[in-house]
Amino acid sequence: MRPLLLLSVFLCLLRPSFAAEPPIAPMLRIEAGMHTAMINRIATDAAGRVVLTCSDDKTARLWSLPAATADGTRPPATLLRTFRIPLGAGDEGKLYACALSPDGSTAALGGWTGREWDQSRCVYLFDTASGHLLRRLTGLLNVVHDLSFSASGRAIAAGLGGKNGIRVWEVASGQLVGQDSDYGDSCYGLDWQGDGTLASTCDDGYLRLYSMTKLAGASPSLQPAGLTPLRKARSTLGQQPYTIRFSPDGQSVAVGFYDSRAVAVLATEDLRHLYQPDATGVTNGNLGRVAWSADGRSLFAGGLWDIGGPNPIRIWPQAGRGKPQDLQVGATSTLMALRPLPGGGLLFAAADPAWGVVQKSQTTTPGAGTQESGWKGVLMGQPPIADHRTTGAVIHLSADASVVAFSYQSFGKIPATFSLSERRLTPGTPQATLRAPRQEGLPVSNWEDKTAPTLSGQPLKLENFERSRSFAIAPDASFFVLGTGFYLRCYAADGKERWQQSVPGTAWAVNLSADGRIAVTAYGDGTIRWHRADSGKELLAFFPHVDRKRWVLWTPEGYYDCSAGGEELIGWHVNRGKDREADFFPAAKFHDAFYRPDVVSEVLRTLDVGEAVKLANANRPAAQAAPLNAAEVITRMAPPVVELGTGGAAAEIEIPAEAESATLRYRVRGGRTEPVKLVSVRVDGRPVQASAPVPGDEDSFVEAKVPLPLKDCVVAVLAENRYAVSEPALLRVRRQTVAAAPSARPAVEKKGRLFILGIGVSMLKNQAALTGLDQLEYADDDATVFTTTLAKQTQLYRRIEKRLLTNEAATAGDILDALDWLKSSTKPEDTTMILLAGHGESDEQGRYTFCAHDYDRARRLRTGVGFEDIKLALGATKGEVVLFLDACSAGNSLGAGSKVDVTGLVNQLSDSESNIVVFAGSDGHSASFESDALKQGIFTHCIKTGLEGKADVLRNGKITLSGLQTYVDDAVRKLSNGQQVPVINIPKMVPNMTLGLTP
Repeated sequence: MRPLLLLSVFLCLLRPSFAAEPPIAPMLRIEAGMHTAMINRIATDAAGRVVLTCSDDKTARLWSLPAATADGTRPPATLLRTFRIPLGAGDEGKLYACALSPDGSTAALGGWTGREWDQSRCVYLFDTASGHLLRRLTGLLNVVHDLSFSASGRAIAAGLGGKNGIRVWEVASGQLVGQDSDYGDSCYGLDWQGDGTLASTCDDGYLRLYSMTKLAGASPSLQPAGLTPLRKARSTLGQQPYTIRFSPDGQSVAVGFYDSRAVAVLATEDLRHLYQPDATGVTNGNLGRVAWSADGRSLFAGGLWDIGGPNPIRIWPQAGRGKPQDLQVGATSTLMALRPLPGGGLLFAAADPAWGVVQKSQTTTPGAGTQESGWKGVLMGQPPIADHRTTGAVIHLSADASVVAFSYQSFGKIPATFSLSERRLTPGTPQATLRAPRQEGLPVSNWEDKTAPTLSGQPLKLENFERSRSFAIAPDASFFVLGTGFYLRCYAADGKERWQQSVPGTAWAVNLSADGRIAVTAYGDGTIRWHRADSGKELLAFFPHVDRKRWVLWTPEGYYDCSAGGEELIGWHVNRGKDREADFFPAAKFHDAFYRPDVVSEVLRTLDVGEAVKLANANRPAAQAAPLNAAEVITRMAPPVVELGTGGAAAEIEIPAEAESATLRYRVRGGRTEPVKLVSVRVDGRPVQASAPVPGDEDSFVEAKVPLPLKDCVVAVLAENRYAVSEPALLRVRRQTVAAAPSARPAVEKKGRLFILGIGVSMLKNQAALTGLDQLEYADDDATVFTTTLAKQTQLYRRIEKRLLTNEAATAGDILDALDWLKSSTKPEDTTMILLAGHGESDEQGRYTFCAHDYDRARRLRTGVGFEDIKLALGATKGEVVLFLDACSAGNSLGAGSKVDVTGLVNQLSDSESNIVVFAGSDGHSASFESDALKQGIFTHCIKTGLEGKADVLRNGKITLSGLQTYVDDAVRKLSNGQQVPVINIPKMVPNMTLGLTP
């Protein structure tokens, strides 16, 4: 029996009562676009177009799987949909098993699912196209460890924990059509051969085969007697068979074991031993996960072992009889599941969390053409979390715990420092002044990766299978904190437990402030969290995305601060009952209520979130006070939800090469209290003219005819109520390719028109009266250089139209007229780029204003250009829109001393409503410098040189959005010696468009 199962049974006994429905209170959760905990299973449809993964993070995710190109490379996978089941506390909602029907239309999910409200487990069936929860398969007495669809998709089997065996249901009706409870332990593995034969593994040592005679016949409905045991046998190669897989011809099965390094191949007809693939060199761990290639020529196995690197996949040719090859696939933790792909490839899932593909690599030889040259692994989904995973790992702290140093990778690799007071994430080795945890001064021993730590030789109180991972002693040695896989625990110096707190993941590292009032812990979900040391109560959580740019910092109540793009990293999970899929709303949807950097700033000083809210609210108008009840805010302000009825599981359609439009179907579910008032359509993130009706009810589909550009694109449907705009429902549109003679194609396919608006204000009309807004030197020159540089891109754009407004020509009226010009003149095929250079400031309510030449603080609304005017104008500008913003306040450094919340501005401009790409010169916490040597602002200089060719990072003659982002971020930091930190945000609906061509 596995420790996981024993723990599950033990925790079941601790739950004294059960609710009839899932909890209704919103739950704040990380959403990083990828799993943040171990991936337990992976599945695909028969065509290999989509991939389903499920995880301990309580989500399942559906991915596109692009075909490999002619040279053997594979484009990145795209997240199509996240399935959200009803969640509860603790383990409720962890997903251990998933399966996809062969046609890809139905996803099955199971694990620790449903017990909190039903006192039994269930399997959830989802429609993959819409995300609807179709039904639950209920009444299961233990966790679901594995799920498997029959070849036709008409039946699904589940393997259960404990001595509960297997269950089989008819998918269409949800009717139970077969079961076997005569199992001595947990069932971890299932596999079908066609519709008529089912195989299972069990920790009691037995392999079992069943027939489904009714399923194989012509009857449209199965009967309860459909499942018939055929044979039952043990293998001599291991006592705990884990995975079983039929060979493609059905003549044999491969078996991997949890307790053995062997793999067995057995005859299907009687489960007799046929042969054992070569396990030479496998001297540790196991090869518990096995799979055949689709053609049966290769056998794969993986699990927990190492040889020349962690957890490779062993590949045997000749159906397992040949000499093996060991392949490193990029995963650093246990391989949890393997699944074949059509065409001979393989899917793998790992506990990192990570998933990927094993495929044949290609080599091109002159005269011989392209040939297969062996196997290679390609990671398609990589961990988005900082990997604190090292027993005895160390995080360093400032004395007041406001600065924390950590590493993005295990064993101290890729170090970084985060300053809570400055909101600055800095790469590199931590300052020497930061403190490591104290681990000397009390006789605590046997704590590193152990289940029995001691104090003065006496055991400390832990639960069964609880393993300690981290340890820190208080500065005065009056207590110590122990981090484990289950809890963060605090003990007095005499060993008496003071408190314990459940953890969001293994507590890999812990440290204490110099005064012993704050405990800071690095967890397995990638977060770093601050706790009160006297109670363990959580105060703050920090999630640094592994891209090393985005981050979010929040309180348990949901008040947050973040980097550009960081608002998308957390959100609210809201259950809608046990028979309906749950909703998830990114924090950005409630920006006005919960984006509160001022609250976050007070938390470590007060050690009380409620007190921090009071202090922050005292400095704000009553209308902007922080809400006291998150549930009320989310219920009242929740956005609608859009579901597409076009595109199927892959959310993709193909249209003729010359088609001018496409018709799509959708339905809309309104917010919690507010009706839907508008449905809009966007193409590649920008608005288009399409008649999109609001459906009359939540169940009815309606249609919209959408005009499309003559290229592949992404169509988004959004619904809006009084308070918010929905998350986009995305449909990818592919055009059928039409072969053309090379001479018929232009050397460069030109885009539409380019609109350039350069605005630079160095000198203000009322300069002397505007304290703190000193005259700038080069803002007007920046606008001129920006406009001139872009105007040279005649090779890329069919026509270029430009306006330049500097100093006296840049009054508030002039700027507003120019914004109206963009709104009224642009078309969907056009591109617009704008530079705002000069001063900007925020009033006491935090409202941002760009300081036009005639700016007067006493007449702010008439003489400045407000944030809302900018957002509305650019949001209504058609086509691609990129804003370059270098407009904060103060002298020769445009951001020094500024109270402008640049990050907040960028996030609001880049939200799903506006979808504007924003490059900002500084983050509001750092300066934005002008350079006398360059006769320019550093930010604009880097934009200029990037557009002139230095941002051509792929050396293909194109300046793309991502290339310019990479170049500008790096170049600005280097030119300013790290003193200026630009803020760049590319909305997720915006493609990686080409902005320019190199000369």
